[in-house]
Amino acid sequence: MKSMKEVIEGFASQLRHTGSFSETASTAFSGRKYNNVVIAGMGGSGIVGNIIQTYVADKLEVPLLVNKGYNIPAFVGPDTLFIACSFSGNTEEIISAVREAMEAGAVIGFVTSDGELMRIAREHNIPLAAIPKELKQPRASLGYQVTELLYLLHYAGLLNNVFKTELNQSINLLQEQAGMIKVQASALANALKGKLPILYAGSAFEAVAMRFQQQLNANSKQLAHVGTFPEMNHNEVEGWQHPQELFGQVAVLCIKTAYDNPRIASRMALTRPLIERKVKTVMEVEAVGATFLEQLFYLVHLFDWASLYLAELNSEDPNINDNINYLKGEISKV
Repeated sequence: MKSMKEVIEGFASQLRHTGSFSETASTAFSGRKYNNVVIAGMGGSGIVGNIIQTYVADKLEVPLLVNKGYNIPAFVGPDTLFIACSFSGNTEEIISAVREAMEAGAVIGFVTSDGELMRIAREHNIPLAAIPKELKQPRASLGYQVTELLYLLHYAGLLNNVFKTELNQSINLLQEQAGMIKVQASALANALKGKLPILYAGSAFEAVAMRFQQQLNANSKQLAHVGTFPEMNHNEVEGWQHPQELFGQVAVLCIKTAYDNPRIASRMALTRPLIERKVKTVMEVEAVGATFLEQLFYLVHLFDWASLYLAELNSEDPNINDNINYLKGEISKV
């Protein structure tokens, strides 16, 4: 199994993955009319759905919902493309949702590496994309899962070919910026050491901030909070008054992109002085790239490296998740 460092180093290679669905998807998913798409996933697999949802928001002509939980919405039916993502294939919430989707008659596809989902796929002849087991952590396979889902949506007739070009451009960007990304990530990790990170992003990049939060949690073993603009201006901004004794332990990171609504950029600029009255460490990071997808993957890769460097500063092993494994073991007994 690869280490988390090796996995992060290989992120661009994961994005080069052409998609296992390509062999079967054109016949299994094309030629149908879908009224909606549901991506079911939890944790490191669930955030893949959020990233896809972010990217295709202005590209799909049907709504796409990310479903995180045991049950599915009442609208799921024969005109639903239902995609279940579970790295292990044994995520109990996803297995429960899959069974409901099968009963509802949805068109189903799986993204997994093993487990019960693979067994169900073979028993019911459900198209499956088998992703590599590079590390026993779903968050380590984000590149593979994102690519599989993009190809699936394409072969289902919902996404045009443009994503392939943008994917290649993103790979090139990550390779060109590899050195600078590591330098920036190291500085960011040092700034977050011993702090509670508060991550703010525009609503279009909420999934990226959520991914960073998850990586800080799972890799660095450190808590973090995510807020979005413009929503945080309507309640959360008032919270920057108490408890005052906490503010010395807080570091705020504002995530900026060229794809933020101009009003969001204005709101970030106006809000920063209010926070700086309370917090000494207020930082900005700006995405690099010519397209939305390039900026998205640039930030994901940057933050993955930052979480790894912070794990080292915290003397934590990013490959081990004892609390998650404990809870999985205990809930299986209930």
